[in-house]
Amino acid sequence: MRRTERGSALILAVIVVLVVTVIALGVINFASREVAGAYGGARRQALVACAESARQLISSRFHAVGMMPTAIQALNVDLDGAGRQRAVGGHVDDTSGVQINQVVILPDRAFGPGQMTRDLTNVIGGSSHSNGTPIRVLVHCVDQGDANGVGGRQLEIEFGVRFGL
Repeated sequence: MRRTERGSALILAVIVVLVVTVIALGVINFASREVAGAYGGARRQALVACAESARQLISSRFHAVGMMPTAIQALNVDLDGAGRQRAVGGHVDDTSGVQINQVVILPDRAFGPGQMTRDLTNVIGGSSHSNGTPIRVLVHCVDQGDANGVGGRQLEIEFGVRFGL
């Protein structure tokens, strides 16, 4: 006796192969998105570290004896030695180039009460020292990108400090 139902196993095998192929394509697509997200996260962390190092670099220049913070030269420095990451003064996408006045003196009450109210802890009686001059500092980091043109992002940090005693 011969069976007349030939080829049903072949059709079932083709359907199973198609289902496995669709699942494999979905896994590959998901994995490529995860890799792209991880790569983007790493580049973001590198840009944050670059901007933080620019902040620390400009803050370290405040320690020059006898120099006012407003006399500090604006940053325009390579941070990685290869010229891909630069610490620059000024705002992001500033078309005028490096901003010369990246350190600006603010009004006395910019950070809250000034000399009228202050902490007297560890202060010698009768001392007339102020709480320091409030200043605003602005730096940002520019990621020039790699040889493939990947990059070109910027991150700005603006912070305030009290300079002096």
